[in-house]
Amino acid sequence: MVDPTPTDRPQPYDHVHLRPGNRLDADPHTPYLVVDVLDTHPPVIELWHLPDHPHHQDWAAAVPIIDIAHVIRVTSGDTRTWTP
Repeated sequence: MVDPTPTDRPQPYDHVHLRPGNRLDADPHTPYLVVDVLDTHPPVIELWHLPDHPHHQDWAAAVPIIDIAHVIRVTSGDTRTWTP
C-alpha cells in the first residue's frame, strides 16, 4: 500500500521516468511502474512497464535510485512530481 505521507524516494504504485544514459539504456520518455523498493544502500527500485504497454508481461528491471529522473505520485485529490 502506498504511504500517503510524501517521501523523498519512490514507493510502489508510483510512476517514474529514468534519466537519459541510465544503466539499462532504457528510453527516458517511457513511464515505468514502481513495484518494489529494496532498502539497500543506495536503494534499488524494481520497475515494470505500465499495464497498457505492449511488453508489460515481458519486462522488469531493478535500477538504483540515481537512475530515476522524476517520480509521479497520485493520491486522492493530489498529484506530486519530484526528483529523488
